[in-house]
Amino acid sequence: MSELPAGWMSLALGGLGDWFGGGTPSKSNAAFWGGDLPWVSPKDMKRARIDDAQDKITRAAVQGSATSLIPAGAVLIVTRSGILRHSLPVAVNTREVAINQDLKALVVAPFAEPDFIAMQLKSCAQSILARCAKSGTTVDSVDFDLLKAFELVLPPLAEQRRIVARLDALTACTARARADLDRIPALAARYKQAVLAKAFSGELTAEWRRENPTENTGEVLQDQLLQQRAKRRQAEGIRSAGANRSVPTDDRTLPALPLGWTWMTFDQCSWDLTVGHVGPMKDRYVPNGIPFLRSLNVKPNAISLKNLVFVSAGFHAELRKSQLSAGTIVVIRTGEPGVAAVVPESLDGANCSDLVICRPVEGLNPHFGARYINSDFAKSFIRDTQVGVAQQHFNVGAMSKLPAPVAPAPEQVEIVRRIDHAFAEIDRLTAEAASARHLLDRLDQAMLAKAFRGQLVPQDPADEPASALLDRIKAEREAEDGKPNSRGGRRPTRSKEQAMNEKPLSPRERVLKDSENWPALGLPFEAIAARNAMPHDQLRDTLFELLAGSSPTLQQRFDTDAELMMIKRIAA
Repeated sequence: MSELPAGWMSLALGGLGDWFGGGTPSKSNAAFWGGDLPWVSPKDMKRARIDDAQDKITRAAVQGSATSLIPAGAVLIVTRSGILRHSLPVAVNTREVAINQDLKALVVAPFAEPDFIAMQLKSCAQSILARCAKSGTTVDSVDFDLLKAFELVLPPLAEQRRIVARLDALTACTARARADLDRIPALAARYKQAVLAKAFSGELTAEWRRENPTENTGEVLQDQLLQQRAKRRQAEGIRSAGANRSVPTDDRTLPALPLGWTWMTFDQCSWDLTVGHVGPMKDRYVPNGIPFLRSLNVKPNAISLKNLVFVSAGFHAELRKSQLSAGTIVVIRTGEPGVAAVVPESLDGANCSDLVICRPVEGLNPHFGARYINSDFAKSFIRDTQVGVAQQHFNVGAMSKLPAPVAPAPEQVEIVRRIDHAFAEIDRLTAEAASARHLLDRLDQAMLAKAFRGQLVPQDPADEPASALLDRIKAEREAEDGKPNSRGGRRPTRSKEQAMNEKPLSPRERVLKDSENWPALGLPFEAIAARNAMPHDQLRDTLFELLAGSSPTLQQRFDTDAELMMIKRIAA
């Protein structure tokens, strides 16, 4: 460990206070469960402060099991859980709790601030996991002896509290920034949908149309596409697909379109609609061969090559119906029905399974069609036409009936260009937000590192050194333990049953009881904190409570000589 600032010392965790383990009360004993005492387990350790738990037990459960009663202001650490593969959950309990066997509790000595210890443990989490992980076990765990031997740094108590207060203020700022940044992806998705809504209503290119007017009406455009469809289908030798493949759109349910646009179904503006191979694929994949697209490869407006598989040329030849060419629109049928993309030139000649295959006519730009299918407007139709009970899916019949707003070909190209430009800007801003989010995590770690090097708050030479405070408290304890009782023997240790029968004092009661022994002129906050081991925030709130109201128990006064705000008990 590098040289420590003046007044600081290093101390093993085992010497920072009293350690307690936990246990699980018998599940078969109804009298043990459903009480008012939080029973903390790893699933509850998701917050820096623990004031409740998913499970609650009775005080009889503590007396009748291996669990322990942990006073408020202890440091709770998960020492046995799968989460230890990557994280070390640490928290401070703000009320009395019990714990299960997967946790350890450190009731810190008066020379240490619980929040300071908890924050330092979080800062050292990866080092602790690396040095203290228990090997050769089926469940991830921390070797307790190694954990207790792990050394932390200990500044003077007053400085510990200054560090905690500073870290609380700084992390509150980063938490707000983190929350704002975490909203960016959802806002980006909404903005993209707003762009698509403007694109396919014609609003996005309204000015472009004024500069590039069309002479044709929507009816003329529709006739052109239907002629293209008939000609291509005849050339491909495709017969009629049946009555359900040419269901006319109910124009009354669709919004008005700009002059020169028309509503058509995908059946009308595609020369073929079919589905990819549906059947068992066991033993069909080969290391190299014909690319074979699956649902997981289809992303909104893009084909992902991650987890791309291949089939043999022979199997590909058997699946003629699902062979793909560049410019084909593929749409997910199950899982995320309606997500669409265009087959790129690099995958010309690929094959696929369980995808709706749309082969558009010349007058429908495939990128225009795919981007429209990915819009919320189109997805509302897709959701209404999904079929299936166990797993809903989007079939070819539904795709054939899906209405599409078709613009003149040059305007389709311009719309795709503007959509892609807007999406690129949105993605850039989202990436910057993600980078900033990552920097915030690093900033938190940097603040913690500075704090525990003594570089976050100034040192005060007047602070009692940690080593001196530790020695003084040890001496006081040894003197107290050595006092004989009324019968001449040493004071007995309380049993678990005795501890259970004694009602613990609330923070308010503890401070009031302690204030009976304060000097008449009062004490500063740091001195009160040194006498009352509880979390910084809890002590602060307790003092505010006792200072407030129509009949306060405590009052503040400024000591001009010491230049300190003193808190004193009001005489009864």
